[in-house]
Amino acid sequence: MSRSPFLENAIMDVLWTTDMPLTPGGVQERLPEERRVEYTTVMTVLARLWKKGRLTRERDGRAYAYRPVLNRSEHAARRMEEILETAGDRSTALARFTEQLSASERKKLRAFLEHE
Repeated sequence: MSRSPFLENAIMDVLWTTDMPLTPGGVQERLPEERRVEYTTVMTVLARLWKKGRLTRERDGRAYAYRPVLNRSEHAARRMEEILETAGDRSTALARFTEQLSASERKKLRAFLEHE
């Protein structure tokens, strides 16, 4: 099994928790110990995320510094929309999703929908 999605998520977590663009070295040093990988691996994953449109980048000396395009909540909302596009029956998928929410989460969702 590939560890790529887990590493992508760990790298995105690092970028979401800082207010500035980070170079591959900056990302690498902030990765949790259990996700620590070689510099070139971080550089490859960052380039892949940039090609996917999840990051912007700017020159920082000889390297690029990366920043997320969307914040964590916006990214989660986009991912949910992408998943719903593949569901076939969106209503059923949404119903199954809401069944798994806690009572307090359903209450918050209901309040949000009523105030829209």
